[in-house]
Amino acid sequence: MQNTVLGIFMDLMMAGLLLATIIYCLRLNKRIKVLQDSKSELARIIREFDESTQRATQNINEIHAATNRISENIQHKIDKANYLANDLEMMIEKGNKMAGKVDMPPVRQQRAEPQQQAAPRPAAHRIPEPEAPAEQAPRRPLRMRSRAEQDLMNLMGAKNNDESR
Repeated sequence: MQNTVLGIFMDLMMAGLLLATIIYCLRLNKRIKVLQDSKSELARIIREFDESTQRATQNINEIHAATNRISENIQHKIDKANYLANDLEMMIEKGNKMAGKVDMPPVRQQRAEPQQQAAPRPAAHRIPEPEAPAEQAPRRPLRMRSRAEQDLMNLMGAKNNDESR
């Protein structure tokens, strides 16, 4: 009997240990499933991150190309503006030279007005602004004329005087 009681006790102990092992295996199986699901989720996230990185790289390359095109366009416009500025400067110089030649009065006027020719020409004339009615704001300061404007006004004045005679 002792052997039977001891045999039953051993069988019950083995059954209890097997039951504990089965419960432990079931819990371990659940955790492994969670880990596998997380692994597939992680793989999906890594794939999406890789796609986003590739799109970002492509967009950066497109922005770089667009920046180069814009930079070339701006440089072209700057070069054109510099060319036009140089051309305008040359035209102003030629205009000033021509105004200097035209500024010299004809020979018959030189004899009639010797003191006027000897007087040095001021660098700039002030031209008055049109009279403002009393109720308007105070007058603006007078504007300075450039030498080219002065010469042109003198020529126009001489021409208007010749036409009125």
